[in-house]
Amino acid sequence: MVQLQKSTQELICQSIRGRIQAGTLAPGTELKQVDLAKEYGVSRMPVREALQTLLLEGVVTRLSNRHMVIAQDAAKHLQGRKTALSAPADRTEVEPLNYRQSSLAESDQVGKIHMLPARQQVASYLRKAILRREIPEGSVLTLEETARHMGVSTTPVREALQLLASQGLVKLRPNKGAVVLGMDEKAIRDHFAVRTLLEGEAAALAARPGSDLTEVEKVYQAMRQCLLDHRYADYKHYNESFHMAVWDAADNPKLAQILGSLWNGLSLGFLMTETDYAKISYFEHEQLMEVLRAHEPEKARQLMREHMHRSMENILTNYREQVKGKK
Repeated sequence: MVQLQKSTQELICQSIRGRIQAGTLAPGTELKQVDLAKEYGVSRMPVREALQTLLLEGVVTRLSNRHMVIAQDAAKHLQGRKTALSAPADRTEVEPLNYRQSSLAESDQVGKIHMLPARQQVASYLRKAILRREIPEGSVLTLEETARHMGVSTTPVREALQLLASQGLVKLRPNKGAVVLGMDEKAIRDHFAVRTLLEGEAAALAARPGSDLTEVEKVYQAMRQCLLDHRYADYKHYNESFHMAVWDAADNPKLAQILGSLWNGLSLGFLMTETDYAKISYFEHEQLMEVLRAHEPEKARQLMREHMHRSMENILTNYREQVKGKK
């Protein structure tokens, strides 16, 4: 099993830590699971797990009514944690991934992080790895092992595997996970053909006169700042947020739901670095942002289709190199 990306609960932990350090979450502030779940756009499960992690770190305190509040000495605990993590051998943390990170210190209003639900995050990572043949045909994906790597319970993993099975990427094994099915160029092209149609339509809908581009603009500006700060490793999170903000601006929940179920993350080409990818992808998003602001649906549809085509070619390049390497 390859190393999996940060889990939903870890991203929520990072966001809350960042907000405490920025001063937008003061000591004594109550953290309600239902409100946080709504704010972050996820179920209550990863929120509950995130709060348990922060409780163990001393960042939050449990009240007698079982509610959590920001601890009085939370900032001190975070400073001590940051110092401990600064040693190379122990460094596993990254900066908070809230897409409004750059403006946290300037505003008390922190909006929803554009982040896929836990099951779709798991499915997204596995889908990308299968399409790139990083997880080859015949590999067994067990519930427990995948859940352990993702830092989630087996429930979102089971749901993710069911989604991948419905898309013909894996075959379910009763109570044991799934087996990865064969991948070929047609399967990759079919996947991106559907994504291209739907992403293009979402962009066109978002570009209609009168559409609300507020969140798209915020994510775009945060993405721009990410590159100005040379935080290329963080770009993938802003990339995901940008696409999800466009889906929301399209104002078609069903369309957004289907697109979320097809998401496969960054499509880095063979030997392409995160830095190169971020610069290319940002340029394409910059062009798209211009036509969204100008409310030109047809141009938005075309630019998004071209963006998807480039992503598909990157995946195909990786697939071909994987096949060549096995001969």
